[in-house]
Amino acid sequence: MSNKFMPNLELPAEMRAVAEKNVAQARQAFETLFTSAREAVGKSEGQFEEVRSGMRDLRQKTLGLMEANVTASFDFLNKLVAARSPQEMMSLQAEFLQNQMKSVTEQAKSLGEEAKSLGEATVRSLDENARNLAERVKELSAAATQQAQAVAQDLKAMGEAVTRDAKAAGEQMASAAEQTFDPNRPQ
Repeated sequence: MSNKFMPNLELPAEMRAVAEKNVAQARQAFETLFTSAREAVGKSEGQFEEVRSGMRDLRQKTLGLMEANVTASFDFLNKLVAARSPQEMMSLQAEFLQNQMKSVTEQAKSLGEEAKSLGEATVRSLDENARNLAERVKELSAAATQQAQAVAQDLKAMGEAVTRDAKAAGEQMASAAEQTFDPNRPQ
């Protein structure tokens, strides 16, 4: 067949431009999404490092308290070995037990307060991160919705243009075919 019967089906420049624009916008949307995801991961890693640091400090304090208790026990044993009478041994033992009860109570209170503080800080930090992430997802969703609506409008316009062009091409082909195959026309 000759080209005079075939419509020019090349994509119009404006349709190509709309398609290129949509691809660029989709790429930008994904780049924004991945950038946000990387930022969220970075922030959460920082928060987890804060929690790890707090746990490390709490473990160090616990070890320090255990060391102090063991040192106090050895000091007591040295005094006990040096005692000259059973009454002195009983007195040293009573004093040691009283001091250890007071010390253990203070240590437990201190560790409890620090653990509570660490837990509250961790919850606050994670809650803040979750809220920030939810807000960012909401913003990205709104942007994606707007982008999808713009793409839908562009596609609708492109579809209408293609339909018009196809209809015109079909009419052109029909007209050309009628002229070519007109039985009343001399050949």
